[in-house]
Amino acid sequence: MPDIDREFVHITRLAADGKLDDVAALFRKAAPSLVKRRPDLTNGISTVLGMLDRTNMLRSEASPLPVDVDSRLELLRWDSNPAVPVSPVWPKMVGTALEEVIAERHAEERLSEVGVNPTNSMLFVGDPGTGKTLAATWLAERLELPLLTLDLSAVMSSFLGRTGNNIRTVLDYAKRSPGVLLLDEFDALAKRRDDGLEIGELKRLVTVLLQEIDRWPTFGILIAATNHPDLLDPAVWRRFDRVLEFPLPMQSDLEELICQLVPQAKRTLIPAKLLASLFRGSSFSDVTRTIESSKRTAVIQNVSIEDVMIQVAADLCKSQPRREKLAFARQLARAGISQRKISEFTGISRDTIRKQL
Repeated sequence: MPDIDREFVHITRLAADGKLDDVAALFRKAAPSLVKRRPDLTNGISTVLGMLDRTNMLRSEASPLPVDVDSRLELLRWDSNPAVPVSPVWPKMVGTALEEVIAERHAEERLSEVGVNPTNSMLFVGDPGTGKTLAATWLAERLELPLLTLDLSAVMSSFLGRTGNNIRTVLDYAKRSPGVLLLDEFDALAKRRDDGLEIGELKRLVTVLLQEIDRWPTFGILIAATNHPDLLDPAVWRRFDRVLEFPLPMQSDLEELICQLVPQAKRTLIPAKLLASLFRGSSFSDVTRTIESSKRTAVIQNVSIEDVMIQVAADLCKSQPRREKLAFARQLARAGISQRKISEFTGISRDTIRKQL
């Protein structure tokens, strides 16, 4: 049974803080259970929900995406139905953290009973291609929220003060309704304020960003992503509810990804496990791009994906240490590939192949 007094205090606190959208979101969430407990209030609840829907509709119609005053370029990209093409493969710690964020949203009412809010700001850190943008898209899809992505090229202006105004415009727009806002290349916006090369306007922008992160509305999530954490202002780190590091994938992660992208890789001439070992040190993005390119090649050349993947493996093998080359050679030999072909694929002499195999 919900604590009505506690809920009243929580709603009043949100209203007093000016977070009227949070109040509306809380009412929407509570409406179904409220109707069950108090069927006599059904008409009144329906009326309020209708008012909220009309308000959102008017706001949407009256609020086109913000644009830069000079270039007239849109400052945001809006995806109302974000989706990822295949189920992502996450390193264990990343997957656990993302699932916890989803679980918090489903337990929002219970969290409010103890006076805490779900995670609404996250900093993603990692090398290019490790899944930071994909994770933001995946979260938006799972939470059934639109994804708003900052267009850094449109936001950054050569006019003094214009960049700061663009950022404020984007943040004000994103706070109006539930959604996931992705600030990619965050290090370009939140640089260290002790950097003597940065002008005062950008240093003031960092202060604005820190304040906005602190008071981001609970009905949405602000995600900042960076490939260069060393460039961030030190004060940035403690402002986010969660800091999530995206490492390069382990071999087992790559093997799982390969099996998703090429299901037949479990039983082909070059098994996923061996292929994953050849891809070791690559990012998820690198592997996905290579395999998607291989699929296109197979279709255009009218050959099997297996034949193309053999060539991909051969190309990867040439830069591998001798041990990996020999493992690849043994795999090809077991499949009946001639020693001449194996030598071409691996760069190992035929005499060595005969001795080793």
